[in-house]
Amino acid sequence: MIYKTFQIKTLFYLLPAVFIFLTFNVIPGLTSLVLSFFDFTGFETNLFRKFVGIDNFIKIYEDKYFWIALKNTFLFVFGAVFIQTGIALILSIFIFFGNFKFSILVRSIIFFPCVLAPVSVGLVWKKILEQDGVLNSILGLDYSYLSSVSLVMWLIIMVNTWQWIGYNLVIYYAGLQSMNIELLEASDIDGANWSQKIFSIIIPLLWPTTILNMILNLIGGFRAFDIVYVLTRGGPAHYSEVLASYLYYYSFSAGGPNKMGVGAAVAFVIFACILTIAVARIIVSKRIRREN
Repeated sequence: MIYKTFQIKTLFYLLPAVFIFLTFNVIPGLTSLVLSFFDFTGFETNLFRKFVGIDNFIKIYEDKYFWIALKNTFLFVFGAVFIQTGIALILSIFIFFGNFKFSILVRSIIFFPCVLAPVSVGLVWKKILEQDGVLNSILGLDYSYLSSVSLVMWLIIMVNTWQWIGYNLVIYYAGLQSMNIELLEASDIDGANWSQKIFSIIIPLLWPTTILNMILNLIGGFRAFDIVYVLTRGGPAHYSEVLASYLYYYSFSAGGPNKMGVGAAVAFVIFACILTIAVARIIVSKRIRREN
């Protein structure tokens, strides 16, 4: 009887969290999924007035800008997962084992961009990279960096890395502080050099921290919108669109009537990409644990 009462009380305490989760996650997500099969402009009182089946998915499949946005999204995710994580790993090892005088100040400077709003960061870097911006004034050039089709996505990745690398560095630094130093002391006795220590001891011990950083960057990469929208608004000619900005374009600024049904279809594609990667990661993790 006491156990059942405890269970009822526990469920009662969970109700607010369940209500918030259903209201702001499950119900909007299911509504968006259903809406992807309808033609909805955002102005009708009836969301589900005109059923079009998979026409919205066919529309984005036939749109070349969808494939550009998909390619750019994976490129952005690659930059966030590998470039950002790799640089943060190198910096954290250098700062942690360097033991130089102003290491706390250096960590603070690197972490500082993380506390800034992405919109603010985007506006500042836009002023730097514009044709009449700060960079061209310093170099004495007249080049439009954000208008270069081949360069624009790499510049966006650079700005995103600049902002969030400090977040990854702090996580790595916490992992280094919890590392077993006795292993490094034993390697000193065995005559190991720093290259052997880093690749044979430090990086393998930091592997769980690396996985954590990569997962966080993976999720953040697929959600990228603000930095792209502020810097380029998807330009030039949609060549810096990512899936989130492409979704915004069709939902709110597609020229003429808004096409929220098409935007909902794009949202479903983003969800499918994240779900596929999440399931693959779980399968691989289970296989690695089984082998170990």
